Amino acid sequence: MTLDYLRKAEIVARDSIVLKATTFNNLACYYRRTGKVRTALSYLIQALELELKIDQPKTLADTHLNLCAVLSQLDRHEDALQHSMLSIILLQD
Repeated sequence: MTLDYLRKAEIVARDSIVLKATTFNNLACYYRRTGKVRTALSYLIQALELELKIDQPKTLADTHLNLCAVLSQLDRHEDALQHSMLSIILLQD
């Protein structure tokens, strides 16, 4: 996925919390892979805020795992651990 496609998805998803959260997650993955880790973190925080409003444990768990990876890259390992534990709890329920 290129950034252009993700930007178009962001426009299409503006009226859907689920689609917007998914798009933010995908944008975060893109930015993480391109080395823009702080931008990735920003998108993941936005995705998390949206996903907390809906009841979809699997997508919320995915976001927590992505947060874990990004926070670990930022040497915030304690925060990363918390997100990985939240993901496990969500997937066990």
